[in-house]
Amino acid sequence: MQGLFTVEKILNNNVLIAKSNLDEEVVFIGKGIAFGKKTGDQLEEQTYEKVFKLADAEEQEKYKQLVSKEEEEIILIIHDAIAKIRDMLGIELHERIHYALTQHLVLAIERTKAHTDIKNPFLTETKWMYYDTFRISETVIDYIFEKSGVRLPDAEAGFITLHIQSALTDERPLLLDQTEEFISRCVSYIEEKTERELSKESTSFHRFVQHLKQMFERSMTNDTPTEKKVLQMLKKESPVCYNLSRNIVRMVEKVVGHSLADAETIYLIIHLQRLIENK
Repeated sequence: MQGLFTVEKILNNNVLIAKSNLDEEVVFIGKGIAFGKKTGDQLEEQTYEKVFKLADAEEQEKYKQLVSKEEEEIILIIHDAIAKIRDMLGIELHERIHYALTQHLVLAIERTKAHTDIKNPFLTETKWMYYDTFRISETVIDYIFEKSGVRLPDAEAGFITLHIQSALTDERPLLLDQTEEFISRCVSYIEEKTERELSKESTSFHRFVQHLKQMFERSMTNDTPTEKKVLQMLKKESPVCYNLSRNIVRMVEKVVGHSLADAETIYLIIHLQRLIENK
């Protein structure tokens, strides 16, 4: 939706409601975008940088109500934080993030000011699965502290990460519903069977978790003769890693409802070998 728009209503200096030449209502969000504007003025989207627009009617209504209740300064800080997320990712985010994350951060700031204890039982698992996004969330927390003087607790990095992941797709990811608990169980299972604690800050561990996550999203199902030979060789060389990997693959198969290729077991064995060597 690009082109010329007519300003309908100013919500504050950074948010306005406009209509396209097709009579479609849009909410524009951008630093200073409404400054000096009045109802009936023309607005050309292409002339502004780092502007977000909400075209979905439901998201528009929720965001308009939120903006009307909250302090403009806090809303602007959060808007700039979302702009930073978009810049760091280098891609557009689903527009749901503007209401969902803004509302969450407004409440998080209020709870932190009130010294409310905020807990996140899946913080560690979230960091494992979405390591790069988690680092972006930590940057967001630093930015909010810099601009508002409010230091959000570590638990919020996990919540922000999940909001970002949800906004990366039009659908709620399967990972947010099932995989956190599964990966946690896999890690506990490996540590129990090997009688050692895995190095969870290592590159090898992050690669292992990413591979588990990808097995849910786009696992391979077709075998090749070469892979069968490689698997038999690894079974002889590393029986412990082989048995662990086979059992993990069987658990994934039960969840996704189909058989996985031998290649998935091979990759898991290699990841586990690296993890154990690191230890």
